[in-house]
Amino acid sequence: MNKLLVVFITCAFASIAAAQTAAPRPGPNERQRDVAITTQEGSGSSASTQKTAAQQARNVNASKQVTKLSREETTRLAKDATRLNVNPENSSGQAATANMQRQTTAASKTTSKQNTEFKTKNGKQLLEKELQQKSTP
Repeated sequence: MNKLLVVFITCAFASIAAAQTAAPRPGPNERQRDVAITTQEGSGSSASTQKTAAQQARNVNASKQVTKLSREETTRLAKDATRLNVNPENSSGQAATANMQRQTTAASKTTSKQNTEFKTKNGKQLLEKELQQKSTP
């Protein structure tokens, strides 16, 4: 029984030692082939790369045929966009936005502020008395 146990332990140590040895390194040709395969898998294929390049060339040629706007046209378009898009919810433009802002400011100024009576000395004393009365059973 002891011999069997010794043989088993020896085999275990041998398998652990064999598992820890480094795998043989591939040669340069094998590594180059692995890199080429990985590259082709990542980018599709060389045919798809060529198709992409051809499509990009067509896009560049099409964009070169479009006429550019003059400086005056660009500024006019920018002013129109600014004038019309001050408030996207309001289609009336800048004047209506300013009018709406004036109305909301005036409405907020007319509403009373809360707890203004507690800012005076008498108001603070009244508040303290009320709190004392509520806290006593």
